[in-house]
Amino acid sequence: MRDILIVEDGLHERERLSKLLVGAQYSVLCAESAEEAERILEIEKFRLAILDVGLGDKSGSYLFERVKKTSAASFVIILTGNPSAHLKQRFLDEGAAAYIVKASPMANNESLLQLVQSLLGDAKIDLHSGIPLTEFLRDYVDDASKELFLETSGELPPCRACGNGDFIVTFNHKTQLPPLVEGRVVCSACFAEMDPDVE
Repeated sequence: MRDILIVEDGLHERERLSKLLVGAQYSVLCAESAEEAERILEIEKFRLAILDVGLGDKSGSYLFERVKKTSAASFVIILTGNPSAHLKQRFLDEGAAAYIVKASPMANNESLLQLVQSLLGDAKIDLHSGIPLTEFLRDYVDDASKELFLETSGELPPCRACGNGDFIVTFNHKTQLPPLVEGRVVCSACFAEMDPDVE
């Protein structure tokens, strides 16, 4: 699973978004048409899709429905030149994480990156640098502390973002200075962070 799919038919805007997000260490794929995006979505899933509505071949509305129906992305941001309040409400009601009008303050680099980071957290974590949460709990956590991670049934809770039930513990989010070693528990599918105190 990659971090972000950008579907934008404007070359300048597509390159701006790609440069911004790759610079923040996210893995990014770009498509300039709905047709190209559909080909990508047949073989890839994403944590986030950023969709333009006014595409040349098919509407972004069509692509949005496709993404939601196939669960091809955990989150969708609509980035469009159309300031319609009605259209914005429709997309938000149907599950878009945000509706951003191009050239608005929310579309500038800083605001957009903050929104992406609020949805995804850090860039995708390499699975090879983590261990399964079940293994971590079994080998390194005392029984009383295990309860922080488990539901009353004794099972791990599903991920709040995508419903997946598998998690990993990673230690690559910061420099580790033994004897204090800090891990982060994330979904193995969409990499959303688990908060054991909340879950």
